[in-house]
Amino acid sequence: MSIRLLCDTARVLAEARHVEPDRARRRAWFTDDPIAELGHRTAEDVVEAGETRRLIAMIQAIRAHERGR
Repeated sequence: MSIRLLCDTARVLAEARHVEPDRARRRAWFTDDPIAELGHRTAEDVVEAGETRRLIAMIQAIRAHERGR
């Protein structure tokens, strides 16, 4: 895994901590749960595609109650 992917993964998981405090659930979400509004890709797929900013914006919208979980 490249340094960019490691850093982006860490950024996404850190941001997601504000929505899902349980580390195991957060990690499972990142690797296993397809996200409809992101083309039914997992968060991991989105990061690998270089769309980390889009994913973080979605998480921030959830935190701001502008979008459901």
